[in-house]
Amino acid sequence: MNASLRKTGALFMKDVADFFKNPTMLVVSLMPIAFMLLYRFMIGDATADAGLTPEQQAFADKEVLKFMLGTALCLTVGMAGSMTIIYGIAEEKEKHTLRTLMLANVTAGNVLAAKTLLALVVIVAVEAACFFAAGGQMQWFGTYLALGVLGALPLILVSLVLGLASRDQTTAGVFGVPLLLLAMIPMFELANETIAKISVYTPCGGIYKLMGMAIDGSVTFDEALMPLAVTAAWIVVGAILFAVLYKKLTRDN
Repeated sequence: MNASLRKTGALFMKDVADFFKNPTMLVVSLMPIAFMLLYRFMIGDATADAGLTPEQQAFADKEVLKFMLGTALCLTVGMAGSMTIIYGIAEEKEKHTLRTLMLANVTAGNVLAAKTLLALVVIVAVEAACFFAAGGQMQWFGTYLALGVLGALPLILVSLVLGLASRDQTTAGVFGVPLLLLAMIPMFELANETIAKISVYTPCGGIYKLMGMAIDGSVTFDEALMPLAVTAAWIVVGAILFAVLYKKLTRDN
């Protein structure tokens, strides 16, 4: 047990160093903050001079806040989470670091724990910055971070699978874009009824829905069951695929 923890800790420190050395991962991780500042500038005060009654103004402000915070979650998980892992593993494969780790008897669990921990640290830091950039109120901060961590797990696991499937960082970029678009689907559910029906089944659809319910104060077991079940299903499938693919790569090496 202690040996496994030491391996995981060593891997985590290596991943932290690699993160700060890779400009792609750094820039992509900071992009959600820039997007939230842009969105707040563009739509943050869109209803301020619309001549609405106080009740209408309060409703409009709540809807804007739901969109902003839900969008912040999707962008952060999609960019800071998935891209960080995909590029990180692809770089290790490109430099044959991952093969060396496999030959050194590093298990899939060690890699999974180290990569997940790094991604969660980056995601929480970026999410916190996005929250304030979006003009979030402190009463939602704890719920927002908790949902961000929960929603990050499916994308992290899928990213690990895509990272293992990548030959190099160029391939990682090709795989990363569809995953980013998948994470962003809930952001556009207001634009189309079909997208709204599909978004709940996406990796970030559950947390987007739950964030809106939390702001509305309408979270109930029945309403939350579906988003949570979909999120759990993505986590289970992602974990199984990662374990299978990692084992296959270990045999190939």
